[in-house]
Amino acid sequence: MDIFVFLRLLDDERVAQEIERYKWIESERIGKDIGKERAAMEWIRAFGRIWLKIHKPKEYQLLFPLTKAELVI
Repeated sequence: MDIFVFLRLLDDERVAQEIERYKWIESERIGKDIGKERAAMEWIRAFGRIWLKIHKPKEYQLLFPLTKAELVI
């Protein structure tokens, strides 16, 4: 998965809020501030694809065309 494809997700305010939430949770978990950049990269790797699939299905389809397995009903 190319992480740069998801960097444009950062333009969405909902994504920014999710990243801030992730940053707070992970910073609390390890006992120090992980920083916004690290939080953004980790969130995108862990949750970007599923967030895009749920919240922006048209964009998701363009980036990730359905596989043969997904076409089976």
